[in-house]
Amino acid sequence: MMTQSSTPHKKLKLLQVYRGIAAVLVVMFHLNEISTGILNQVTFFNLFQGGWSGVDYFFVLSGFIMVYVHRSAIGKKDQLKSFLVKRAVRIYPIYWIITLTLLCFFIVIPGFANNQDLGLGYVIGSLLLIPQNEQPILLVGWTLIYELYFYFLFSIAIWLKPKHSVPILSTWLFVTILHFWKIVTFPNSFVWLALVFGGMNLEFVLGYMAGYILIKYNNKIGKYRWILFGIANLGYVILGILIAWRNIEFRRVPTLGVLAALLIIAATSIDLKDSPKIPDLLIFLGDASYSIFLTHVPLILAMTKILQKANLGKYYDGFFAPALLAVFAVVFGCIFYSLIEKPLTVFLRKNIVEKMFPPKAEGRI
Repeated sequence: MMTQSSTPHKKLKLLQVYRGIAAVLVVMFHLNEISTGILNQVTFFNLFQGGWSGVDYFFVLSGFIMVYVHRSAIGKKDQLKSFLVKRAVRIYPIYWIITLTLLCFFIVIPGFANNQDLGLGYVIGSLLLIPQNEQPILLVGWTLIYELYFYFLFSIAIWLKPKHSVPILSTWLFVTILHFWKIVTFPNSFVWLALVFGGMNLEFVLGYMAGYILIKYNNKIGKYRWILFGIANLGYVILGILIAWRNIEFRRVPTLGVLAALLIIAATSIDLKDSPKIPDLLIFLGDASYSIFLTHVPLILAMTKILQKANLGKYYDGFFAPALLAVFAVVFGCIFYSLIEKPLTVFLRKNIVEKMFPPKAEGRI
């Protein structure tokens, strides 16, 4: 059985690799969507139509990390401020840099804004990641809104003792499940309720469960880690093919969410028991996944709109041109990580986090 004192301190490299893969899948999905919408060109034979599954992996992974790394903070009110500051430093600075850059771009070249209403309230809501009727300025910001809400839920577990937090969170989970299965419904105009009881939150819960299962039953699971790993990967491949070629509709949580939880359990067990040797490039891609995720949509949108306005869309084929654009988007995200995200994060940790809260031995994923 894993203990709090030993397991969280080891960097889980295989999870890191899959975080990078998830980011690349999201890039490929948006590349196909944007190419189809603007240039009327399907890319890679629609094979990455299911690339949005990378978001499901990120959500489940977030729930897993909270339990696996931060479980010692549960029920300890004095650790709440530290938790919130660290999460804010992780999420907001890079997001603000990219959002404000995009906002300036929209102001200078309004045609790229797609007639978005850039009113002060909307801009502030986008910067603070407050739920609104409109998507944030940076489109992928909707995922961060869910992340922040998820942090809020975990904060309840930190702030209150389990005897109080468990009934509150159990009631929330019960209503969320009822809403997911459409037993309880809310008007579309109730944006906040759609977030509070949104079905995507159940993927964070699956991450919680994955973390608990791994902590509690690691020795038993470890015997079947490679089988579970193979099943999870095969499941992703099969679903990806079905989405691409048959355009099937299904619920994300019971399929992709469950597969993500299974993959995370298996990959973590492999990391702990086998310590596989993984190329540094793949680890780096995982480190840069947040920058890749945040920067790729504006970049792809700008490039495809330039091609459209220059009447060069006819030269944009379904494979080679989008492949170059995908590589460019990923490389740009990696450069952004190296030159901006990583040094800024180190600076903020040293000058804000470590000054407010003296460093202690913590896990890192």
